[in-house]
Amino acid sequence: MKVSSKNLAYPEMLHAIGKFVAKRGISNICVMEFENGVIVTGTVLYNTGETMGRRVETHILSFDDVQRLIKGG
Repeated sequence: MKVSSKNLAYPEMLHAIGKFVAKRGISNICVMEFENGVIVTGTVLYNTGETMGRRVETHILSFDDVQRLIKGG
């Protein structure tokens, strides 16, 4: 069964996305919902050995992916 945004409550979905970005160390996030899921983009800081580097990461999560995150997967 395909999950849609209508099957997911925003508080649960945003909580799961918050845990997802925290686990990956992503900050300055932007979450965009589209018909099949959400796009999460943000900045990750990392140590290069001499200085700190910064990169932008973008993750495309289907509503099925978000459902798995909500269930703890």
